[in-house]
Amino acid sequence: MKKYKYLIIGAGMTADAAVQGIRELDPKGSIALIGDDRDPPYNRPPLSKGLWKGKPLDSIWRKTEEHTAELFLGRTAISINPQKKQVQDDRQESYTYERLLLATGGTPRKLPFGGENIIYFRTLDDYRRLREMCKQSEHFGVIGGGFIGSEIAAALTMNGKKVSMLFPDEGIGARVYRATFLSI
Repeated sequence: MKKYKYLIIGAGMTADAAVQGIRELDPKGSIALIGDDRDPPYNRPPLSKGLWKGKPLDSIWRKTEEHTAELFLGRTAISINPQKKQVQDDRQESYTYERLLLATGGTPRKLPFGGENIIYFRTLDDYRRLREMCKQSEHFGVIGGGFIGSEIAAALTMNGKKVSMLFPDEGIGARVYRATFLSI
């Protein structure tokens, strides 16, 4: 059984920020992250813009391990026992902790059709998969006209692909850029 002062379930940007915050207050306490992503924490915004414009993949890494945090990647925490302060992962490894942080992020709502043909663009693996698809397809559909949808549509277009967008609003980014008028 592995023992840590700080155990973080999740290995994304929030988990990395927590590691940095912990290190500011406790330079020596043991820290571990358990995350289902196979990659160490990375910056997500470049996945929909920077990498498509030629920024190197190495530029996205947050370098969490430099803060002496142990990373258990490609794993899912399957049970938490708060009384014993213990977590078990999907590989039957157990971890004890003094303090636990859940930093798992959100899960996209999935459509009832499309299966593996739809990428719910959130992770580096999604970026890699879409890059591979670009080698074989010339036309893509993007569902959603928010920040990520519009950036992916622009990135695909910059890479010579035809893009059709589908969104429920009057225009791209309408939910973000709504104008509010106040009568004084």
